[in-house]
Amino acid sequence: MPISLADAVQVRLTRRGITVRTDRPDLPTDEDNLAGRAARAFLTAVKSTDGCRVRIRKRIPVEAGLGGGSADAAAVLLGLNRLHGTPLSGSALRRVGARVSSDVPALLAGGPCVARGRGERIRPIRLPRLRLLLHLPGFGVSTAWAYRRLDTLRRDGRALTTPPLSPKILRSLLEKQESAGLARQLGNSFEPVVFRRYPALGRVRDTLLRSGCAAAALSGSGSTVYGLMADDPVRGQDPMAAMARAGFPCIATGTL
Repeated sequence: MPISLADAVQVRLTRRGITVRTDRPDLPTDEDNLAGRAARAFLTAVKSTDGCRVRIRKRIPVEAGLGGGSADAAAVLLGLNRLHGTPLSGSALRRVGARVSSDVPALLAGGPCVARGRGERIRPIRLPRLRLLLHLPGFGVSTAWAYRRLDTLRRDGRALTTPPLSPKILRSLLEKQESAGLARQLGNSFEPVVFRRYPALGRVRDTLLRSGCAAAALSGSGSTVYGLMADDPVRGQDPMAAMARAGFPCIATGTL
């Protein structure tokens, strides 16, 4: 689901070529960048000979499990579609996005959704707006490493598969702020993998839960850990203050 933490993405048409510029010198500036790959996929799909220039101001950390690169790719697809007079429908744009990254179709949905398959089967859902705390630890977790390690644990029978999410049950649990049920619905199969290598992230999740969050979990394959703020917090409980005391700074954000 989209949250208020976002990169700024600017797209302009050029006569030829695709260039990507960011304020992060460690990021690729060609089609190794998902934004560049998205531009190439769109121009190929609409048979355009145009080029484009993409500028990205990063605010979403890299390798944080927040889908920053895929969000930038989705923004490029939406921008190019508008600049070309909207030749692609929403479903066609999602098919193009699926060739760029499995996360892009969900990020093109523009709201909460359930993604199935490889991410290409999207079902929009209704959820209340949520208040979140994000712990951004200052380092990234390689998605490729996390998937390889998870596959190894599954082959050895040492990893659990998260049960399918039920939007109806999730809405009900959010309304009632039922922590145990929310933990089951918001479970993340990557947690045993990532917390074993980065035990401090497991302590972050536990601190969020102890300090009054209705739920807390690893985001994606990490490294971000999020806490779902309770609508009716227990008197005296302040998750952000508790995190600061524990040496785990966080930022407040929310869903859109």
